[in-house]
Amino acid sequence: MITHSKKFEVLKQGPDLKLKVFGFSPKELFKNALYVLGYTQKPEMAGQSAVGALIGRLRGRRISEDFLIESMDYNTLLVDFLSDVLSRSDSQNAVFFDVKFTAFSENKVEGRIYGVKVDDFSKNVKAVAYHEIDIKEIEPGKWETLLVLDI
Repeated sequence: MITHSKKFEVLKQGPDLKLKVFGFSPKELFKNALYVLGYTQKPEMAGQSAVGALIGRLRGRRISEDFLIESMDYNTLLVDFLSDVLSRSDSQNAVFFDVKFTAFSENKVEGRIYGVKVDDFSKNVKAVAYHEIDIKEIEPGKWETLLVLDI
């Protein structure tokens, strides 16, 4: 098991990448899940430095996009959010590492995602899977979920 700054653990690698994502709240869990997606696509960029410093150094390649996602619960909302980001990532040739939410609830997320344009992806994530996702508070202030990415 590999841990990265307590945001996530890699549980299994293969055609599917199985991860456990952590957060102190559902909002932080969503932020960390976005980070995991970007980290999977381009780990050498995520590992260089803090997100803000990285994006600051790559000023000419910065990208940000507004989003609004509505779904029936946290589980489908997270997959729909990450799938939307993945689609934007593919169409914009960009990796997104950070998000600022202007609205966050069990049925709706709205805000802006931040990232950088890239020439290529280290790993091509094809899809975010709905199976096995199960967002839960395992103890007060400690949330987690399994996340499966189709590579």
